[in-house]
Amino acid sequence: MTPQALIKQQLAGYHDILEQTIADCSPATLHKTIPGATITSIASIYAHLVFTEDVIVHGLLQQKPPVYQSQGWSGRVSVAMPAGPELKVDWAHAVKMELPAFREYARAVYAATDAYVGGLSEAALERKVDTGFIGEQTVAFVLTNIAAWHVAEHGGEIAALKGVQGLKGLPF
Repeated sequence: MTPQALIKQQLAGYHDILEQTIADCSPATLHKTIPGATITSIASIYAHLVFTEDVIVHGLLQQKPPVYQSQGWSGRVSVAMPAGPELKVDWAHAVKMELPAFREYARAVYAATDAYVGGLSEAALERKVDTGFIGEQTVAFVLTNIAAWHVAEHGGEIAALKGVQGLKGLPF
């Protein structure tokens, strides 16, 4: 298996589990906040992780506008992309999401990520980029240890938030 195929497989698996986890969320489940908690709503976490993948893969790695901008998603989803990748509490509390439309945007981001990774050469995977937050790293490192990990980590938070609401968290 090539490194590109392995990265694509890893991201596809994490995306699939995430999408199965979020698929049955009602608007009330999506937007519920837990009094006294330091974690925000499922909607804000999901939006944050999709926006972050879009910005990392398109902005950081390709120096292109995110799919959100280049494909006109800002007019099709009810969530505004934040100024930076950090999940800010004020932004998170303002997130109100229409899940079907946002899931369409997420699928567009996943497809664009998959196409990008599939087209990378071995040399491109070893190219160094300045992450701005953990220094210079290879493209392969950014894809596996930042982008993929980010989906898995926040997908777990979403599953846990469903669980504290009395719902089945993970789909299995």
